[in-house]
Amino acid sequence: MGGDKEFKASPQRLERRQSIAATAIGLVGMDAPSDFDPVRSPLCPIDVVMVAGAPWLRDAIERDFAKDESGYKKIGGSANTPAMAYFFRSARNLIHYLKRQGLYTPRGSHKAADVGMACFFDWEDRGLFNFTPDQSGIVVAIDNGRITRAVAAQSKSKASPGAVGYEVQELDLSSGPAEMALIGYSDLP
Repeated sequence: MGGDKEFKASPQRLERRQSIAATAIGLVGMDAPSDFDPVRSPLCPIDVVMVAGAPWLRDAIERDFAKDESGYKKIGGSANTPAMAYFFRSARNLIHYLKRQGLYTPRGSHKAADVGMACFFDWEDRGLFNFTPDQSGIVVAIDNGRITRAVAAQSKSKASPGAVGYEVQELDLSSGPAEMALIGYSDLP
């Protein structure tokens, strides 16, 4: 378990992180319904962070939306509200909420990640200073303070060309593009 002394987690926080990681690992192999629509379909197993952080996370984001409706609408437009399943599926909305709570940690920060934290990736359009989250997951393994494995949804076509849909997988983040795509991490409420 990493981090400076000022960030030492309470026993309750450590227990919560372990519960979140166990839930995420339990989702591995699950997939989205065959008629899945990322904008309109209700939350399902591929929404790893929302499922693993349930029920507190969804409730907390809904309460935060009531306090900062305009901030969320700046992120995703006028339809970016809790009435849409996409609202909870959006990594950008989740990071906005976590930043407002003081929980988000950008990669390279002095606060170390830990098993059971949410992690965020920028797989697309990655530039030198462009860190726009397009996916989230749950950290399930750390080695020497580095995130080495996470559970997240992946397109089935990455593993099998021509396959359709999404499946929850355990990702190896120890090197290569997956490690480079990691842009931040956070405790969940």
